[in-house]
Amino acid sequence: MTARRRGASFLRPLGDVPFLLLLVAGLAVSMSYGVTLPVLPELVLRLQGSGADVAARHTGWLTGAYTVALFAFSPVWGAVSDFLDRRWVIAIGLAGSAIALPLLGTADSLAGVYAARIAAGLVAAAVMPAVLAYVAETTAPARRQRRFAWVASATALGFLLGPVAGGAASALGDRMSGLQLVALVCLLAAVLVARLPQAKDAGGVAALGPGIATSSLSLGRMRQALLLTAAVVFGITVAEVGLTLQGGPVAPYFALCSILMVAMQLAGYPLLERWIGEHRLVWISLAVMAVGVALLSWRAPWSPAVAFALAASALGVLIPALAVRISSAAGPRQGRAMGRQAAASNLGQAGGAALTGVLFSAVAAAPFLLAGALLAVGAVLAWAQRDGSNHP
Repeated sequence: MTARRRGASFLRPLGDVPFLLLLVAGLAVSMSYGVTLPVLPELVLRLQGSGADVAARHTGWLTGAYTVALFAFSPVWGAVSDFLDRRWVIAIGLAGSAIALPLLGTADSLAGVYAARIAAGLVAAAVMPAVLAYVAETTAPARRQRRFAWVASATALGFLLGPVAGGAASALGDRMSGLQLVALVCLLAAVLVARLPQAKDAGGVAALGPGIATSSLSLGRMRQALLLTAAVVFGITVAEVGLTLQGGPVAPYFALCSILMVAMQLAGYPLLERWIGEHRLVWISLAVMAVGVALLSWRAPWSPAVAFALAASALGVLIPALAVRISSAAGPRQGRAMGRQAAASNLGQAGGAALTGVLFSAVAAAPFLLAGALLAVGAVLAWAQRDGSNHP
């Protein structure tokens, strides 16, 4: 009977239609990013007519332009969603992504490709802050951590399915049709999200009152969580980009990372949080991730598998745990806070990708050791912070 109740609790989000639609929204906007990854190199080659090295360089810059747009506009859209209906902000972001993807395929110049990627980042930035804010407002505090974990898993799945859609379209002879397929998914998700019920507080957000977000304790907790979010995303980006630069097969390790991360988000994180407490879980996970990323500096045959197992397991805990911390400190301004978290993630991703390329060319082990040291410092800071909201 106990196992049956646990199983029902684990699958309960799948029976909640509004929440399921929010998961679809997160999955769709992540697919809109992932589907472009196999398309951009060929698009640059067709328009530029240059070698593979030039195509690789522009592919990196195009991805960076999209990330910078997300970084710049996520806080703006999050703040907008605090004043407008969050459903419409999500729908605008998804519909904009549905328009931006076909435009990318029809661009007739490299400048047009850059414009399409920047525009795509601008509208896609609206989705995740509003989704997370909607979840926070409609979920009781006791269930928020599990719901944030489901959202993180949906976005991770979208990153995987996007390139799969592009690859499947390529196998059929037209890679650009993958853009159209994902655009259709985004448009359908936009229509469905627009029909969601209006968000109503489920207890714990409005009750905090407007003053909670301005208290020094709350602001300090939020700022630390934002810094840790940037450090965590920086670390996993260094691991992924650095392993790619080392050469050899990377797909098995990325698949291992995704599977472990989703498993920890959906099952491991809630169990560990109840077992050892939120405070211990966060700093221990940061320490585990620091060890995992630093292990990649050791060029042993077994080190990539062990490194990604440690880093991905810790990442699956940290992403939803830090989102809960930020949401708990945000008071009624959930959209603004979730926008800041999205911006912190994008900053960590951009910084990790840029620094890895620079440091790896000088000393191959340097980016992994730097990221490991940064995460270790984060673990110490998280261990040192104690307040009344933490578990013993």
